[in-house]
Amino acid sequence: GEPRAANMDHIDDRLNAFCVSSGVPPILLLMVWPCVVHFMYALVWVSPGVFFPWRKPMARVWHFRNMAYSKQLWFYGLLPWYLGLLDTARLAEPYYWRIFGQVLAQPQLVLVTGLAMLAVGCFLEVASFNAIGEAAILYGCKFGVEIEWVDNKFPYTWTNHPQHIGVALVYGSLLLFGWSVFADMLIVVAWWFCLYFFQTLVEGYLAQDEHEALKAKASKSQ
Repeated sequence: GEPRAANMDHIDDRLNAFCVSSGVPPILLLMVWPCVVHFMYALVWVSPGVFFPWRKPMARVWHFRNMAYSKQLWFYGLLPWYLGLLDTARLAEPYYWRIFGQVLAQPQLVLVTGLAMLAVGCFLEVASFNAIGEAAILYGCKFGVEIEWVDNKFPYTWTNHPQHIGVALVYGSLLLFGWSVFADMLIVVAWWFCLYFFQTLVEGYLAQDEHEALKAKASKSQ
């Protein structure tokens, strides 16, 4: 078999053993917590009272932020293990270097294109946070935080969902960074796209009252 970096072998062994003993497919283990978090997004959007109702508005936003960011920790914490399953050459690398090893192993043009997608995606996400603030992005309007309606600042002058487009570019870049295991990485990316598409539908079609109220308030203050 392939040589393995011994310092983190126990992570691979334990996760593999769990999947074998439980019958859970590796892709499901990789994506289960992001799915739970996105379910909570929808639940909080529809019934915000279920999420830390006894805390003050901004404290509820911070709890929501921690939950939102935890899905990234889960995904990128397990991704090196998953890459080792897709390409056994990664097993010879230190656990957390496998992501970089996978990226650097791709053809130059593919790598540059992936980096460009990642850069533009991150730019849109940062610009979104800068335009409307973290509380607005993290469902502050649902938790009682005073939110200002913003449609005259970039990138909201360009699209209503710049953050989601940014996220799509970031996760879409995984297709290029995982070019050598394209078919398997396509499943991962499709899973992320489905989660954010569902979230966009929920926010787009169940936020009309909030949006109209914020627009009316913004027009009165002008």
